[in-house]
Amino acid sequence: MLKLSLFLHIIAAVFWIGGMLFLTLIVAPFLKAIQDSKERSRIYQIVGKSFRLWGWVAIAILAITGPLNLYLMGIPLKKLIDPAFHSTSYGKVLAMKISLVILIVLTSLSHDFFFGPKARNSPAYSVMAKWLGRSNLFIALAIVIFAVFLRLGGF
Repeated sequence: MLKLSLFLHIIAAVFWIGGMLFLTLIVAPFLKAIQDSKERSRIYQIVGKSFRLWGWVAIAILAITGPLNLYLMGIPLKKLIDPAFHSTSYGKVLAMKISLVILIVLTSLSHDFFFGPKARNSPAYSVMAKWLGRSNLFIALAIVIFAVFLRLGGF
């Protein structure tokens, strides 16, 4: 069961981060070649909405498999509030990873359901949506770094 849960967790993370990289590194630069700003915005909205659905599916899978992985590895959720656990290197790294996960979910919610939809008609919202999208990519990459540290037992 642990292997299946880890597999699903990794595939969901790869999909989500890969999608963000694709949007940032491929789609956004391509759209700069389109002269009509309204058309550029319309295309990005369509692509963004398509990715948003699958991105949230990936987030849901991550939210389910993350705690399940901990449980299956012998780390019950009640241990997460144990100060002794947080004094260990593994506990500190896990706390950082969980903190970043909470942060990225909150920023993704604001990007996908507030700033992103309003970006089409507002340059200010557009700037904020771009900033949040790129920030989410960097947060996601930091989460991957902490996941590697976890695999290695901590810092």
